[in-house]
Amino acid sequence: MRKLIIWDMVTVDGFFEGPDRDISWFVFEEELENYIRETQENADTLVFGRVTYEFMAGIWPSEQGWIADFMNKIEKVVFSRTLKSADWNNTKLFNGDVAEEVSKLKTRDGGDIFVFGSADLTATLMEHGLIDEYHLGINPVILGRGTPLFKGGANRIPLKHLETRTLKSGVVILHYAPESRQ
Repeated sequence: MRKLIIWDMVTVDGFFEGPDRDISWFVFEEELENYIRETQENADTLVFGRVTYEFMAGIWPSEQGWIADFMNKIEKVVFSRTLKSADWNNTKLFNGDVAEEVSKLKTRDGGDIFVFGSADLTATLMEHGLIDEYHLGINPVILGRGTPLFKGGANRIPLKHLETRTLKSGVVILHYAPESRQ
């Protein structure tokens, strides 16, 4: 079965974006790029909610470099009840049951499935126990306000620590898995 991995850059106070979708606080440098290459080399599908999809589709098609090539060629799945089309290269649009569709994706042959951003989608995936790993890049900044990655839920999810990496930039990358997956 394929793994579903949440990968997000977050602030110390838990926001994945600031007011007005600001991500200028992301610390991005060569060491982080190498980490991304290493951990996402086995990925072959990205899953997005509408808001993150529209943001990413507005950036990556016109960018250059390894990450842009990766983002533009990989299979993308976007969940939305309001989008009428998803025109970014290699994108499929679904407006049905998220848990059912993601469960099907996980059983297909292929590499890892990553979710970037998409806090509402992440909450749905958490509610249905579909997340296999959480990869969080904690950035050395406190925003005080913004959009929290974890919106809260009815259930506590105990996590098992898998890995910690501290980058020279001060970004600390944490990998966790739900204890139920171990």
